[in-house]
Amino acid sequence: MTTYAVNICDLSALPASPAFNPTALLLQDFVRAPGSHVQTDRRMIDSGAVILDGPAASDEIRVTALIQLLQTVIGPRKIGRRIRCYRQGTRGGWQEIRP
Repeated sequence: MTTYAVNICDLSALPASPAFNPTALLLQDFVRAPGSHVQTDRRMIDSGAVILDGPAASDEIRVTALIQLLQTVIGPRKIGRRIRCYRQGTRGGWQEIRP
């Protein structure tokens, strides 16, 4: 099974109100509480990412749909750029997923 992660800085840039957090709602089935974190590139300060390890993360189709939604719809509309997502390689490194 492939492991995926979503950039925390990009997620925190998404708008939220005190009463409603759409990011938390969107990721609730993909991230366990408390979520696991990883530094995808030790040379970059903003490369922290939350690992998708919840029950929905085992379904490759759902993960692919989430990543596509974050990168091509939510990111460009809400923060003006795509949200960075990553795939873990066979030797443990992380590779950014491009739309």
